[in-house]
Amino acid sequence: MMANYRSVLRTLGGRNTSDGAGVKLNRAFSYYDEPLIDPFLMMDNFNSVDPESYMAGFPWHPHRGIETVTYMLKGSINHEDSIGNAGTINPGGIQWMTAGSGIIHQEMPELNKEGINGFQIWVNLPAAEKMTMPRYRDMNGIDIPELFIEDSKLRVITGSINNNINSSFSFKAETSILDVSVPPEQEILIPVRKGYTALIYVYRGAANIGITHHTVLENSTAVLDRDGENILISSGTDPLQFILLTGKPLNESVAWKGPIVMNSWEEIQRAYRDLNDGTFIKNREPKTDQIS
Repeated sequence: MMANYRSVLRTLGGRNTSDGAGVKLNRAFSYYDEPLIDPFLMMDNFNSVDPESYMAGFPWHPHRGIETVTYMLKGSINHEDSIGNAGTINPGGIQWMTAGSGIIHQEMPELNKEGINGFQIWVNLPAAEKMTMPRYRDMNGIDIPELFIEDSKLRVITGSINNNINSSFSFKAETSILDVSVPPEQEILIPVRKGYTALIYVYRGAANIGITHHTVLENSTAVLDRDGENILISSGTDPLQFILLTGKPLNESVAWKGPIVMNSWEEIQRAYRDLNDGTFIKNREPKTDQIS
């Protein structure tokens, strides 16, 4: 039984940085952590009560070769893109986007007296899907599937757990993303497929992981080994909240420059040539699929 539990392979400390037009954020992991995080690419937590730290937002910028999910805990962000989609991600809500062959979009926060707190996660597209048609979908928080394991609450951002499925949007790479809340001094056992990458980003409290109770502090990410089929997690004297990301590794080469992620530098250079000569957007037909 002991070998059935995942253990912590490495702990990644979040990096305080800024992106967009100066939004301050905690970068949980990124390109410097490949291939440990495969099929994931990057995760940002933007959390601030200071408007000067977030109101400049993320003005118009391109993407190709990736999929993203934006998940809001507090505050709202307005989205608009080059294929005609527009929407607002409100507290508890989600936006999924497939950049595919190319999309240009902007994400601009709304002023909120309580500040803003949310996540954006990049998921790699398999090589065969890099130039797929762009997609967009959003979902209000009230519609997100939830389940309880003992006293812990799990929100299914994408994928499935224990037959609870968020089928509104499926990433091309096999993934599940959960927002997990554990009361103080409680334990939870979460199943995960053997061989899949598993990452735990703690955004409140501290997580004690595995039978050795390896402690992972707030704003840090635990990279787990890929052998076991269960993740054992317990909280301390404070409530624990974390994002759990699991996915089947693609095991493909990664070429990455700025907002574009492909499989070779030739493809990266082609993408930037397309940007320069105005041929980056391969499809302009709106593909909005919204849930309200």
